[in-house]
Amino acid sequence: MSAENIAKPVKKNIIALMVGALLRPKATFTYLKDNRKRAWWLPALLIMLLTLAPIFVAARQSSSNAGPAAEAGVVSDAKGIAVEGGAASSMEAPPPESSSGSTPGVLTLVSAILGTPVAWLVWGGALYLASVFLGRSSSFGQMFRLVVWTWLPYGLRGLVQTVYILATGNTIVNAGLSGFVIDKSAESLIPAGPGQLALASILGRVDIYMVWHLLLVSVGLMAFTNLTRRKAWTAVLAIWLVLALLGILPAIFGGMLGGILNGSSGVRTYG
Repeated sequence: MSAENIAKPVKKNIIALMVGALLRPKATFTYLKDNRKRAWWLPALLIMLLTLAPIFVAARQSSSNAGPAAEAGVVSDAKGIAVEGGAASSMEAPPPESSSGSTPGVLTLVSAILGTPVAWLVWGGALYLASVFLGRSSSFGQMFRLVVWTWLPYGLRGLVQTVYILATGNTIVNAGLSGFVIDKSAESLIPAGPGQLALASILGRVDIYMVWHLLLVSVGLMAFTNLTRRKAWTAVLAIWLVLALLGILPAIFGGMLGGILNGSSGVRTYG
């Protein structure tokens, strides 16, 4: 049989590939291993836009609520002691700062824009090293492309969060399963301990979209490297656990610093 008679794979459009990555990952990642190698930048752009959308919407919602909160949030008694009112809100990331009334602060925006690409690079490098360690050599480029495609559930989460904020007028409080450990919607005079903050930080990452993402990574890793299911799942869970443990360090040190400052300054009063 001549080379001309060999059937070439049908070129799939980008929409079909994104839907397939979410719903038919095994067949889609098998196709993407050797085809459409430069198509990853389109889902990457879409993911970036969808993950930034709830940040902007939450900042706009917070600024629109600032006026009524400023009027009703401070009540003074005859002694001049002020009580801070208004409901605190938070998203999975720290609440967006508002520098111009309707847009996030510069630091929040830069962190949101750079955070996702950095996560892609870290995950791509970790998967590459894991595949080499397990005897299924691959390239960093392959693993990076795989990570971008498997990030689609997080883009879908950003879309759901954006619709929720627009529909309800409320920002996301106690992301993931963190509400079982610490209630971010209520202020407390006693700050949470490092252990509680660490557990809340990990549980805040756990939701259906994260599980979906890890499932896609494991299926894609099997398709790209021919690893067994057990080895692929072990590698993916080990990488996630290491990165999650590294990610909780800022929460622990921030909580410890907050406890030291609160302990030294005492209860804050006005008047």
